Amino acid sequence: MQKINGYTIPSKDEIKKEASKIEALAQSTAGISNVKTNIDLTNYIFAIDLDFQKIGNLNTAFLKLKNSKKLDPSLSTDYFAFADKKFIRTQKIPIKSLYEKLEKSDKEVFQTAKYTSVYKFDSTIKSFSNKNAATSKSKKAIKLNGSIISLINGNEKIENTITLN
Repeated sequence: MQKINGYTIPSKDEIKKEASKIEALAQSTAGISNVKTNIDLTNYIFAIDLDFQKIGNLNTAFLKLKNSKKLDPSLSTDYFAFADKKFIRTQKIPIKSLYEKLEKSDKEVFQTAKYTSVYKFDSTIKSFSNKNAATSKSKKAIKLNGSIISLINGNEKIENTITLN
């Protein structure tokens, strides 16, 4: 198929090229290193792995990505904070209102879409606020996965405050 709901379907090469652009954008951000993207075009799983010196470096990378895609300037990109051994992941994008603006046929793709986020730390995790998250055996990583439509409808949250030892 060439198009779905009027949207041109990118080729595998175009998807890989876009992932390379995102990787280069992140790599060019001061304080970010070891950037790697992983693309599974069979299951449509996209992952980016990176190291950062300060939490502000990560927020800067998201700002650069937003600007490169010419997204709404009012959308916040300060998703992360760190203070007093607490890593905070916020949700500032008005996803429900953005979702409501979509055509019905475009909304259908979100019905079965899933998300997974994994955060790895140098020290162990003491506690976390999101009841749907789970820590690794080593207690140095935390994973959160769920349904995109549940996230859109407010039944699930990606927000999490992770307290480190």
